[in-house]
Order: sequence, then C-alpha cells, then structure tokens
Amino acid sequence: MRIKKLWIVFSCLLIALFCACEKESIKDDPDDLSAGPRGTLRVIFRISHPWLPVDKIVPTELHVAKDGMEIYKGNYIQSANVTDFQNEYTFYLEPGTYYYEAAIGCICEGDSCSAGGFPGNQYGTKHTMDRFTIYEDQITTVIPSFQ
Repeated sequence: MRIKKLWIVFSCLLIALFCACEKESIKDDPDDLSAGPRGTLRVIFRISHPWLPVDKIVPTELHVAKDGMEIYKGNYIQSANVTDFQNEYTFYLEPGTYYYEAAIGCICEGDSCSAGGFPGNQYGTKHTMDRFTIYEDQITTVIPSFQ
C-alpha cells in the first residue's frame, strides 16, 4: 500500500516537473509566410460519350506534378479531391511548366463500360496527361481529353 502511494506521489511530481518547464515560443517570420508570384490553373472536366449516359462517367483523379516522370512516380505537388458533383478545379501554382494527370471512371452496370471503351467492366478508368505552362497573374485553362 505504501509503495502505491509513493508511486502516485512520484508520478505527480514528474507531471508537475514536465508541466512547469517553459517551452520556447514559436515566432512567425513574415518573410516565411509571403507567397511568391502565382498563376492559376483551371481544369474543366467536359465529359461526353456517344452512347454511355454522362451521369455514369465520373472524374476520379486529378494531379499536378513538376514533370512527366514525377507523374509516373506518383510524386504530385498538388492533387484535387475530385467528386462527381463538380466539373471544375482550381490550383494556384508558381510560374513554370507542369504536367497534369486526370482520370475518369465508368459506373454503368454490366459490360456497358467495356463496350464503351473503358478497360475492365464496371469501374474501368481512362487516364490522360499533358503539359501546361503557368504564367504569373494569368489563368491557364485545361480541358482533359479522354480517348
């Protein structure tokens, strides 16, 4: 019983000791918070298909990388949280040349997706990628084309 009381007292002292120590305050440097020049990338998913219903074709991925090799490696600098309720996405990037990767998926039932050119039956996807350039204070619009 006495050992239990000593353990409790010792634990309380350790907690008090750690809580009493002052941590160094973190000061924000305004120079670290300032952003450099930026341009805007606007990606618009225009989904159409000759005979599959367009509400059954949904965007599934949208990523931006510094070059094509980084796209293949999966090292993206920005990604969008894509949804089937939104067709337009915006990124703010420093001026330069970038690559994007976009994907759409088919959610039709049966083998309609396969017949519509989507590999694998239901939930098959099509991917595309391309290069684009961002200019300072300008909007670059990209409309992915899926074959």
